[in-house]
Amino acid sequence: MTKLYEIREVLITLIKRYERFIGPIAKFIFALIVFIKLNNFLDYADVFNKPIVNIILAAVSSFIPGNWLVLILIIVISNHLFFVSLEAIIIISAIMAIIYLMYIRIFPKMGYLIVIVPLLFSVGIPYIVPIFAGLFIGPMSIVPLFIGVVIYFFGGYLPALTSIEAKDLTDLPETLTNMYKTIVTSLLNDKTMMLTIIIFITVMLITYLLSRLEYDYIWYIAIVAGGITNMLGFTIGNIILKTDVSIIKVVFGSIFAIAIVSICQFFKISLDYSRAEKVQFEDDDYIYYVKAIPKIKIGKQVKKVKRIK
Repeated sequence: MTKLYEIREVLITLIKRYERFIGPIAKFIFALIVFIKLNNFLDYADVFNKPIVNIILAAVSSFIPGNWLVLILIIVISNHLFFVSLEAIIIISAIMAIIYLMYIRIFPKMGYLIVIVPLLFSVGIPYIVPIFAGLFIGPMSIVPLFIGVVIYFFGGYLPALTSIEAKDLTDLPETLTNMYKTIVTSLLNDKTMMLTIIIFITVMLITYLLSRLEYDYIWYIAIVAGGITNMLGFTIGNIILKTDVSIIKVVFGSIFAIAIVSICQFFKISLDYSRAEKVQFEDDDYIYYVKAIPKIKIGKQVKKVKRIK
């Protein structure tokens, strides 16, 4: 175990030392994966499928905040839709602009969480997000989780949506109205999406509330509780609503999520509960009872060389 803590200290030291380089590189890799996934999914505009274009977009995104990344994604999506449906551009761009102006612009850091949700769905490991959000972000992540899930499921209705076309300009308002009704009806009738939203928010809240309790190893208890809630929630919901969620994937995905978030928590902070102390002190107005738990820090080993004469 000591060796594991030594590795942790070395990695943390390296990250802090080269933070100004690691940050942009991590954002570049993340943005590159997002643009490649997005452009391969839409595949309407050939220019965005060129590797050099994805690299340039990712390079730009590595030096801008999360809300600007979302803005670039909106522009890319609109350009794709331009080649297939004018009506789709108008209504989808309007919806995305409203989401951006009303939320993402105000909470720029939440832009990354919104993008991460559909990205992890596309690679089959979405259950990391609600547990991670509950432990490290809190209730502020409810809206990003909701938007991210809706965006992912909305992508499945995009081909049918782009097939709705107006006969002429005079028919455009009615076509846009029908398209809007199609979007709302499709999403509201999607039981799998509704179940996912409810379970994700529930998992996030349970993880968050438990992590705020004052018990030893409570962060890891909260992580496990979040994973179990995710498994039970989807299992029960799948039976009641008769959705097509794969319970096997949910179980293995939840276990994987527990492992990943536990590793993140381990690197964020590790405490030595065996050395916990309860301290009492007072001032003119209050008496304070404090439980002090020292952080685990492994110092560098100093090698002594003994010269033999």
